[in-house]
Amino acid sequence: MTLIELVITSALITVLAGVVVYTLRAVLLSWSSQETRAGADISLDWKMEAISRDLRKARAIQSSGDEIRFTRDQVNYYIYYLYNAADSYPPSFGQTSYQLKKAVLSGGIGETFTYGAGDLKMTGILPPPTSDLSLNSNLVTLDLSMKQRDETIRSRTKIRPRNL
Repeated sequence: MTLIELVITSALITVLAGVVVYTLRAVLLSWSSQETRAGADISLDWKMEAISRDLRKARAIQSSGDEIRFTRDQVNYYIYYLYNAADSYPPSFGQTSYQLKKAVLSGGIGETFTYGAGDLKMTGILPPPTSDLSLNSNLVTLDLSMKQRDETIRSRTKIRPRNL
């Protein structure tokens, strides 16, 4: 073996090792992205199902396009709404992401609540018109898009409350 053969062999091994490392890195990044997307998708679907169950039991419901107000028993009234601390109520939706919250309304279905109060249901929700909480006749539309890292996940469902 000559010195030239050794240099050529080590150069080929270096190039092959670089190709293997680059390919492995691409596979791992793809795997990580798929895992993130699958986790966000499962989480969004699970939360949408919980909201759907809640709204299916509504006895009275109303919407203004970016919030849903409802009652299940004509005694306790609730609101699902999009919240960002940089906005005031009603929000202008100038921010890049929002939280979906469920709060108790004081009084009836058209009464007030404290903007920012309530149970946090989801984070990373994109603002309207990308996301939509609306009511058309007796059909509620939940169309939410969620941003998590570089992934955007969309979940859409229509709910017909059974007790209206």
